[in-house]
Amino acid sequence: MSSHRGLERLPAVTGYRLGLVCLLAGQAAWCWWLSARGWFYQDDLSALDEADGRRLGWRFLTMPVNDHLVPGYRLAFWLQSAVDPLNYQNTVVVRVLLQTVAVGLLYRLLVLLFGRRPGVLAVLALYAVNPLIVANLTWLTTAACLVPAEIAAILALDCHVRYAVTGRLRWAAGAGAALLAGMCFWEKTAIIGVVLPVLSLGYLSSGPIRGRLAEQVRHWRGWLLTAVPPLLFVGYFFGRHYGGSARGIGAGDLLEVNRTAWLRLVAPALFGGPWSWFDAGNAYVSWSSPSTTAVVISQFGFLLLVVLGWRRTGARSLVGWSIPALSVVLGTTLVSIGRFFAFGDLVAVTMRYSYDFALVLALGAALALLPTTPAAIANRALGGHPVETGPGNPAPAETAPGPAGADRGRSASGRYRLALAAAACLALLVSSAVSTLRFEHRWLQNPTKPYLDRLAANLAAAGPAVNLYDTPVSTRVVPYFFGPTMHLSRLLSWTDARVRFDQTDSAPLLVDLEGNLQAANLLPAAYGVLPPGQTCEVLAHGVGTWRVPLTKRLPYGEGFLRLEYFQQRASTMTVQVEDASGRLMNPTTGSRVSFPVTLGAQLLRLPPSEAVAVVFRSESAAMNICIGAIVIGAPFAPAR
Repeated sequence: MSSHRGLERLPAVTGYRLGLVCLLAGQAAWCWWLSARGWFYQDDLSALDEADGRRLGWRFLTMPVNDHLVPGYRLAFWLQSAVDPLNYQNTVVVRVLLQTVAVGLLYRLLVLLFGRRPGVLAVLALYAVNPLIVANLTWLTTAACLVPAEIAAILALDCHVRYAVTGRLRWAAGAGAALLAGMCFWEKTAIIGVVLPVLSLGYLSSGPIRGRLAEQVRHWRGWLLTAVPPLLFVGYFFGRHYGGSARGIGAGDLLEVNRTAWLRLVAPALFGGPWSWFDAGNAYVSWSSPSTTAVVISQFGFLLLVVLGWRRTGARSLVGWSIPALSVVLGTTLVSIGRFFAFGDLVAVTMRYSYDFALVLALGAALALLPTTPAAIANRALGGHPVETGPGNPAPAETAPGPAGADRGRSASGRYRLALAAAACLALLVSSAVSTLRFEHRWLQNPTKPYLDRLAANLAAAGPAVNLYDTPVSTRVVPYFFGPTMHLSRLLSWTDARVRFDQTDSAPLLVDLEGNLQAANLLPAAYGVLPPGQTCEVLAHGVGTWRVPLTKRLPYGEGFLRLEYFQQRASTMTVQVEDASGRLMNPTTGSRVSFPVTLGAQLLRLPPSEAVAVVFRSESAAMNICIGAIVIGAPFAPAR
């Protein structure tokens, strides 16, 4: 009889595994299609710029990113820069692989908690296509932070569950290490550490609440192993003064931003929302903006899930729903402390701040809707070996062996409920696809790739070794407020373009905002002061230092220094700019400047400063040069 029942279960197990394979393959194909159609955008280029040519070390990895401590993010862009900076498809492959790993690990966690049952695959499918995930996956900057952090968060949960039901300290240490790794990519991973006690008290222990609390106290060694690694990160974070943008936020504003996050982002996302998006006209990463009708429907939908959870798993379902509620409140509050003063309620509907909500929504829904017991979880954690049972810790119940239709003895009402659940899941999958495609529509209008393609075509048409002003990349591609200014020399160094910068043997061309080449002149902002009765602003003989004040103090910014000179023989001098504080600053190509011809000019790009003077220094007794004109300005194309 036992052998016969085992044979009957084989088709069900095979069908279940086939469903899992199809789910993983389907989500990978979906994420690939969405990500591969885009390209680099804003922060991507700034991060590559900062990583290019850098020595990989602790100093670089801990450089603040908008006051964040994210060494994992720095490492990701350093690797991309070292391998092939503008190879976008490489990033797509890595993103999709990592996201598939995340889905696979979540499956492993859900099976540990609930066994193999259709509900696990349903929750997994809805997580895999949730707009909170796929909308963030399309942008490399967010994916580089959030996907590794999500993997680490899932591993932390898995390790903690295994520790809680087996008592093996190596799993507690694994949970702590996973939390630390996740925080190195995204500090909000720390919130998972707050979820762990809720999970332990609500689902991984049995008996009266006092006994559960006493049991957690007895496991203090495990809690310590889990807590120390993330606490070390927190200590380093505050000790090194990261998080400098943190500002106080009033209780009323905090309540409003949390309300907005729940109503306009989290609850709609639970049902595949928000369905409609908002953009500011010059941004291509949209904000969640569901209609009022969508907000009301999602709230009613959530209430129905709460009622359904109560009917299926009793009052303990509220503990499951408390996990996403706690995570949303803590996560939104942390973001608001750092960003509300600048962005207001937009922080509540910004996608990159909400990626991690998809995991806690999936986990909370599963805990609320799918029955399980601590003994059953322990049995699965121990590989099916018997576990001690007793009052309040019943023996594990047999879990559903396979997908819908596997049990031929299921009642008609049961089959009806299963069909209804399958139809609801299908509707949510379609809903998620609609939301994501509408997000993607705006994302694909990102101007970065058209700009670079147009620029490359224009450079090819201009011929080899075209001469350009090394100006910043178009502000439509990399706005100033997205980090350090990126220049054409860096962007084009990642391509096959043959181009020179800031040469004076021909008139440099200017690249406009669209990537077109235009003739340009240097528009003066200040001149060097000519000494009375002299023809040279600097007449340098032998060893010495010469300081030439400018006709006016320049406002803070970058520009170009043009030096016109004549001399008897080639020479080299040190050239620096003095700013308003008296600090000497080098041109971007270095302070040592060659003057190679008898009569000529040099064009030097200057770093941002408030220039007040130009300082020359000679270390050669044979020096004999006349600097006839000193001009600081910026290139402008003449009006047509």
